[in-house]
Amino acid sequence: HGDVFVWGYGILGLGPQAECVLTPKQIPATLFGRNDFNRNSMVTGIYSGISHMGAINSDGDVFMWGVNKHGCLGLGHTKDMYFPFKASLGAKVMKISCGVDHTLALCKAFV
Repeated sequence: HGDVFVWGYGILGLGPQAECVLTPKQIPATLFGRNDFNRNSMVTGIYSGISHMGAINSDGDVFMWGVNKHGCLGLGHTKDMYFPFKASLGAKVMKISCGVDHTLALCKAFV
C-alpha cells in the first residue's frame, strides 16, 4: 500500500526521541501526503544516503528527512529534520539519488 517502515540508528523520521529502533516502525502515511482528501496517495520510491533519506509519492512529491548537512534535504535551510518534510521542486519528481552530503532529482515538468 505504499507504507514506509524504518529501523536502525540515526534520524529515522519518527521524531527526535526515536534515535535507535530495533524493530520496523511505520512512519505515518499522512507525513507523505495521504489524507482524507488524497486517500490514494502512496509512497512509490524510497532512497537513502549516509544520514538522510527521501521518499517520492504517487503525486510526484518528494519528502526528505535526516541530517541536513549543507542543505542536502533541499528545504532552504540547514536544520536537521526529524520527520519527512515535503521539498518544493516545482516539477514532478520521478527519482532521486541521495549522496553523502547532496541529493539529485530527476524531474518532469508539470506542463
